[in-house]
Amino acid sequence: MTEILPASPVVEPSSAGKQRELWGHPIGLWVLTLTEGWVGFSLYGMQAILALYLTDHLLQPAHSGAVVGLGPLEAFVSALYAPVGPRAMGAAITGLFLALIYATPLLGGFLADRVLGQTRTILLGAILMTAGHFLMSFDWSFVLALGFLLAGLGMAGGLRAQVGALYELGDRRRSDAYQIYMMGLQIAVIVSPVLCASLAQIEWHWGFLAAGLGMLIGLVVYLVGRRWLPAPAVAVRRSEAPAAATKHARPALTSQEKKTTLLLLALVPVLAVGAVPNSEIFDGYLLWGREHFQLHLLGYEMPVSDLISLDGFISTLCAVLVLWFWKAYARRRPDLSEISKVALGTFIAAFGPLMLALGSWISPGPHEVSLFWGLAFHIINDIGFSMNYAIGMALFSRAAPVSLNTILVACFSLHLFLSNLLIGKLATLLGRISDVSFWLLHSGAALVAAAILGFCAVRFRDLLVPGKETAPPVP
Repeated sequence: MTEILPASPVVEPSSAGKQRELWGHPIGLWVLTLTEGWVGFSLYGMQAILALYLTDHLLQPAHSGAVVGLGPLEAFVSALYAPVGPRAMGAAITGLFLALIYATPLLGGFLADRVLGQTRTILLGAILMTAGHFLMSFDWSFVLALGFLLAGLGMAGGLRAQVGALYELGDRRRSDAYQIYMMGLQIAVIVSPVLCASLAQIEWHWGFLAAGLGMLIGLVVYLVGRRWLPAPAVAVRRSEAPAAATKHARPALTSQEKKTTLLLLALVPVLAVGAVPNSEIFDGYLLWGREHFQLHLLGYEMPVSDLISLDGFISTLCAVLVLWFWKAYARRRPDLSEISKVALGTFIAAFGPLMLALGSWISPGPHEVSLFWGLAFHIINDIGFSMNYAIGMALFSRAAPVSLNTILVACFSLHLFLSNLLIGKLATLLGRISDVSFWLLHSGAALVAAAILGFCAVRFRDLLVPGKETAPPVP
């Protein structure tokens, strides 16, 4: 399943008032949906070709010497992952970039909360992302482009919070609004990899240019639609807050809440290991798939990045089916706890890489693995990850103590940061170990995580199963 774009942990206070509506929702919702859709278009389109671009073009001796700052970046990545050869280095750089995507929103949230305010932070982030995408169109500015993209994405992570600020807390349309908002992102995930990869086959930089144009459209949409967005909250510095408020802002945790907090933090690295099969999709999976899948269909050679679009389509269907299944299950039987569902989802996802291992064992030669095995991998993985991510987020938002809710929900997203860090290392093993062993390693990691989560579901049921009321964070 294509991972959801990270959101800033800052919560935008609701400033909903009388607003003009379109199709039953504030116009601002459609502005934010279009903006996020174009942000997703630019980011997922770029990610779909990044690992391939690095290994096939940028890191080759004829081009690498012209890249400003590549030497220090390679030195850092070598110290972190010890990759051998251009393909391993490209996979390692990709994994590090994907990991940092899920860490930078913490900084963006601080800037929005304490310095610039939400709207100005998002606007600055969109400008930086637009500049970063266009800098990707040149070899020499690649490292600078990555920096702009990471900084911009971190600052633009507050779009989702602005959706919640369009509605009063009791407005029943809030949940529908988020469904509409996420659907816009899913459409972008389906379309952008196909378009950017097709252009990249003609000329690498055309693919990045298409991503940049998408981000530019998103920036224009946000600028034009600002008048329909919530009034920006005033950034408040901690030193300016009333003394009484800062002194008593956070109530002391009970013994039960302390145990729950520690347990949730301990689950973050476990969830990271469980997400390894899904996180590999944008990195080693593309490099492996290009060399092993039968990509010729009816005389047409399909770019391997089209599998990202396929995954976006499958993940959308799986998310709907998983939601329907658990609703139907709860009507007939006692519903499972959230942690049990997450453990089950991780267990299911572990069978996805087994399909690739089996395909590699049956057809070990280049371009011999049937796309049937890839389709099976995506379906199984997306079913599992749909339960992991959505239900895992619900678990953290419900079980976390009220005073630490926003912080712990932000920590939940950090499991994708850790998972992609792991992928940066695992992807460097391509070609150094057998393909069967490579995918069995991913499956085994998920199985270990599923076993730990299952143990926690039984052993720490009193801490994780609903038994007390906690206020969920305002989206």
